[in-house]
Amino acid sequence: MTSRAMIHRVMILALGAIAGLVTAAPIRAEMAGQGDRTRPAAELAAPELATPDQPAPDQTAIDQNTRDRAAAITAAFETWLDAQGADKAVIALRHQGRDVAQWVRGMAADQVVDLASLGKAITGVCIARLEQQGRLTYAQPARDILDFGRAKTPISDFLTHSSGLLHDSTQKLMITWLDDPTPRWGEVAKSALSLWRKRQDGFAYNNENYAVLGAVVEAAAKAPYHQTCQDLALTPAGVRGQLGDRTAAFLPWGGWAMSVTDYARFYDHAFGPDGLGDQLGDLPRASVAPQIHYGTGVFQRETKQGRNLWHFGALCIKDHVALGSYAVRWTNGWTLTAWYNACVDFDAMFGLDQALAKVAWQ
Repeated sequence: MTSRAMIHRVMILALGAIAGLVTAAPIRAEMAGQGDRTRPAAELAAPELATPDQPAPDQTAIDQNTRDRAAAITAAFETWLDAQGADKAVIALRHQGRDVAQWVRGMAADQVVDLASLGKAITGVCIARLEQQGRLTYAQPARDILDFGRAKTPISDFLTHSSGLLHDSTQKLMITWLDDPTPRWGEVAKSALSLWRKRQDGFAYNNENYAVLGAVVEAAAKAPYHQTCQDLALTPAGVRGQLGDRTAAFLPWGGWAMSVTDYARFYDHAFGPDGLGDQLGDLPRASVAPQIHYGTGVFQRETKQGRNLWHFGALCIKDHVALGSYAVRWTNGWTLTAWYNACVDFDAMFGLDQALAKVAWQ
């Protein structure tokens, strides 16, 4: 973002997975019922939109080793939070496709939170589903669907942040769009594509890429972005997303909101065997660093065991909003999503990633 606004920078993005999770924090004793607390899976609500194809997760027979590992992960998260000064946080843990536990500090466990850049995965999955339905192709120039723009840049390049867009206009504009739900992705896309020539190849993280994709979704589906991506990306996972109270204007790249438990369920479903799963290696990806790629709204690290997925989120505008988020899906069966009310630097994000990975992979 601007003014300290970073809805991400590549540096930390490429650091993780073996590395990775998110946040939590301490609270005042007078907040009865909302203190630091780990909730077992049996207390977690079933998905609001569970369907015959995606039943509520089995919450029985979680073995003691898994419970102990979950407790260790949340303890590592708590230690990290203590160093960041966050007084509100929540983390949701899943293992082998099941809710295992949730840890909260200073807030309700099921509170809907702004996801920041974690929402890019929703846009990425939405694009993938439209492609599967034959309503667009990855090789298709975005301008052919949008009916504006100069360069013949394919949709795949926006999906992988390799379109050549370098200057991110959203970093200065998002502060002016807070609390105004007017959709801004159409105007960002038109401005970016109408004034721009491709100047370099390769990965360059830029919110404008996902603004273009938001406009592409609406043009391809002939329906509002929110409705289309709810139907194609979230409903199959049995969850419902919301427009962020303050961030709805930039929905496709950083304006979705939901509970972290629901986001973890989405992440598990979308990138698990019932979703895109092993297809990710065949979908558009851009190389970020050795063994690290970006595509479909997530960073991907190739390992001998498979593919670790992760992403950070941050919305930091001085005197207006301060929050961070993190999601990871490791090949060892753990999926985590975290949120915290603090703006932290890249070293701290990397530290969180390392701390959680160290415990999860013991």
